[in-house]
Amino acid sequence: MIKVLKKLDKWLLPRNLSEPMTPYLLLIYLPFFFVPVAIFHQQPIDLVWTAIATITFLVVYFRCYWAPNRQYVYHVLAIVLIGSFAALVSPTANTFFIYAGAMCSRLSSVKFAVTTIFAILMWMAALSFVFDLSVYFYVPGLAFTAIIGLMNTYQYALQQNKQALVLSRKETQRLAKVAERERIARDLHDLIGHTFSVITLKADLAGRLLDKDLKKARTEIKQLEDIARDALSQVREVVSGYRTSDLLSELANAKAVFGGVDIHFSYHFENLDEQSIDANSVANKALAIILRELVTNILRHANADNVNASINKLNEQIVLSVHDDGQGFEQGKHSGFGIKGIEERVEQLNGTLHIQSGGHFTGTLSEVGLPISTLSVGQTSAAGVTHDE
Repeated sequence: MIKVLKKLDKWLLPRNLSEPMTPYLLLIYLPFFFVPVAIFHQQPIDLVWTAIATITFLVVYFRCYWAPNRQYVYHVLAIVLIGSFAALVSPTANTFFIYAGAMCSRLSSVKFAVTTIFAILMWMAALSFVFDLSVYFYVPGLAFTAIIGLMNTYQYALQQNKQALVLSRKETQRLAKVAERERIARDLHDLIGHTFSVITLKADLAGRLLDKDLKKARTEIKQLEDIARDALSQVREVVSGYRTSDLLSELANAKAVFGGVDIHFSYHFENLDEQSIDANSVANKALAIILRELVTNILRHANADNVNASINKLNEQIVLSVHDDGQGFEQGKHSGFGIKGIEERVEQLNGTLHIQSGGHFTGTLSEVGLPISTLSVGQTSAAGVTHDE
């Protein structure tokens, strides 16, 4: 039974929702429409139309969570039309208008949302006047549609601004860390430059002492060897530490890149926080490279308006999910989308890759899972994931 419910949930709602139970909890108000009809109406035709309206609403309601922003308003209008036809059967059809007003909060802007809510109110008033509908339809319908619609719009805008502020603060801190790494890298470069100057002088001195003082020449050569080993260690530290990208930096970079071409990008963490991600782990660096490649694919091929990413810790794996609302592609025909390189990289690290696109699915969903416990910094060369750095 649980497996059936999970499959149904996966079919009804996308995987990138921050609060996956909320859509189901909001349906608690739907019985206010069909229960009174079932109790008080005796005509079978009324029950038939009520069942049709309820089922049609549920289809449109769940489809809203898959719809891209540019198509979302059409789903709101569809719910208004369902409510308009249902109003001829029962005054409790105002429930649909309340749902439509509440869902306006997710429209592209606050101004557009408020305008749409008032348009719904005007339509309800006109409908009530033309068909002389019951006062039990338009009085609570107008009141609750306005109150809930405007309240949801305000709360949603407040939440979006808060998330943007938090992300902006985190990205500022992250960019400061990146700048600090670059500064340290420059300092190390200066230090290594000085070291190589000393090596040159030591080598020249040892060469001149070979014919004059062999013992002292050997001492100079030994010191030269020690200096060279130290310089090599510093070079490796610079290459493996300061110059490599990590997943958090790539997320910030993706947001900046998408923002430059008017694509909305958001990301969130599940079952872990940013501080728990090991910046030096192979999984982190590999996911950073994969994210960079997915971003490139979306920019080149997807024609998307919105991109959402989530980073989740699941069954000892770090799972990166990237979903765009673009044009997608037919399954099995993604060889031209640069996916082959990602598949090879994931296979080398014993990870998993799942791509869903085409058919009834909107856009493309890419899910990459890489193991945590089996990967360490020492495996970087063996895994073959740093050649793009």
